[in-house]
Amino acid sequence: MLAKKFLIGFGILSLISLAALFFIGLHDENQTPSLEPPKPPVKKIQVYLSGQVKNISVVELEDNGNLRIVDAINLAGGLTDLADTEAINLAAPISDGQHVHIPTKEIFLRTNQETSSSPTDGDKVNINTADAEKLTTLKGIGPATAQKIIDYREQNGAFKTIDEIKNVRGIGEKKFDAIKDKITV
Repeated sequence: MLAKKFLIGFGILSLISLAALFFIGLHDENQTPSLEPPKPPVKKIQVYLSGQVKNISVVELEDNGNLRIVDAINLAGGLTDLADTEAINLAAPISDGQHVHIPTKEIFLRTNQETSSSPTDGDKVNINTADAEKLTTLKGIGPATAQKIIDYREQNGAFKTIDEIKNVRGIGEKKFDAIKDKITV
């Protein structure tokens, strides 16, 4: 009889143990830590777009480490019909706090300038709209410096004064003096 009570007690204890393991297993299943490393928080950047974009604005992008100017432009609704896509590199990387200015097509500007600018400006090179070929017509400006001028205006927006061209690497006071009478904004 004692053996029978012992077997019944052992059986009940075994069932309780199995039930407890089952419930612990369900509980642990919901809280089992993942073997994947925790995902870092998503970093966001903000970029100011001006000029020939449909919505001049500050756009916020999730930084995946491979953001390009075109990504920001798409968030701003795209480009206008007057946007000069040859003057900017749409595939250039962007960073937080950057200002990207999309210039107007030179043909459109040239047509407007011919009808509204003074005759003395006709011979000058507009450093805000000129392509690399036009910029190399300036004394002391070769293809590399011309590209630096274009890159500078893409990154910082249009030049507000001709003196601002001295902010471009490779254009010092001496080179500026040689071209200042030949350039305009």
